Amino acid sequence: MAKASGGGGGESAYNSSIVTLDGGTSAADGIAPFIEVIYTSPSTTGGTTVTTNTIVTGAGTSTLTLNANSVGIQTVRCKVSHPTACNAPETDQSIVASKSNSEIFTKTAIYDAISAVNATRSIINYEVVQDDDSSYLITQNDLNLYLQDVDLQASNGREYRAIVVYAPEENVNVEIIMAGSAGVSFNNNLGGSGGKCTFTYTLQQNTEYVFLLGETQGNTSSVGRGGAGAYFYEKGRLLVACGGGGGSGWYAGSGGEGSGPGVSAASGTGSGFGDGGIQVSDGQLDSAGALPNGTDGGKVESCTTGTYWSNNGISPCDDVGQEQFRTFQGTIVSGTATIQRGYKASGSNTSTSNFGYRSNGGNSSTAVGGSFVGGGGAGAYGGDAARNANAGGGGGSGYTDGSVTIVESLRGGNTSSSAYATIKLS
Repeated sequence: MAKASGGGGGESAYNSSIVTLDGGTSAADGIAPFIEVIYTSPSTTGGTTVTTNTIVTGAGTSTLTLNANSVGIQTVRCKVSHPTACNAPETDQSIVASKSNSEIFTKTAIYDAISAVNATRSIINYEVVQDDDSSYLITQNDLNLYLQDVDLQASNGREYRAIVVYAPEENVNVEIIMAGSAGVSFNNNLGGSGGKCTFTYTLQQNTEYVFLLGETQGNTSSVGRGGAGAYFYEKGRLLVACGGGGGSGWYAGSGGEGSGPGVSAASGTGSGFGDGGIQVSDGQLDSAGALPNGTDGGKVESCTTGTYWSNNGISPCDDVGQEQFRTFQGTIVSGTATIQRGYKASGSNTSTSNFGYRSNGGNSSTAVGGSFVGGGGAGAYGGDAARNANAGGGGGSGYTDGSVTIVESLRGGNTSSSAYATIKLS
């Protein structure tokens, strides 16, 4: 029996009613042949022709600008020619084709023409939750950073709120101004102002970013009313911290100023002052958190541990996947978005929680008229409390893990009792 013959080779084809074929060059020239398809309509039936007009400026310069009169995706490449030039070497990765010794074509790039609406739209959403309260939720959607900045602030009575921010439509380049809160001023002695910083970062689409913004008058401040820190997380990882200011003494002594990343926090003044929080190099914050030890300040953990996720074998820096927000007990907060998360809520009633060790300013043991004075400010490392009523507590230190671009970092800068953050379009 005769063997069956092989099948024939495949064939190429095109619709001549809507495309024009350019045969390109011959393989005999030693150059790979190519076909360039030019079309004016997405129609496959040869219907009404729609022409897109594209204005090209800067073709003879180092900056090329394209402006189309309709929305859509096109391709663009550049031709470089000179009457006496020779082709570049074949190993040059910028070369995809050439027709002669005087013409060189670059790689093709995608040109995506967007509308005026899209050019003025950059959306973020936020949800305000609390680590230990599944019934608490405030949401705000469709905040267009082209039209408005977004101001976030601490809330007295809800000091442990977590403000979750995410970009639902696309990656968004932002500039963030953030500051810790000031320490309390007692008897006309000045509390230290909170540290402040400005940084830029790209918020990834549908990814969880969390602000923890404390309040001096609430539970996030130290005994002796040192200021609260301000913390910014990407999922479970701490990216930026700004320290709170130290509380003043009663008879004498000012509180030390908190600091932004890369800047040393100030110690308090007076006899028996508290030291400022330890300055930490970028990316060098130890993983473990520590609570204040008497008048000595503690430190924040570099990634959130939580309780529920820790009990389920999830490491502090690991993501938890596409999830809604969960309290530290593991309860889902109904109404929160399903996004890529990794922040692990922590409560105050277990040895592994302690609200992420963010309330880490040194606690004062000195009281005048029933009021404790000279507390340390919280931060990456908390400042120490003063040893007596004649001195102020130290400010908390700032920190960055190196992921963000620091535009400005200051010792002091915020005289308010509330930590805050402002999000702008970068």
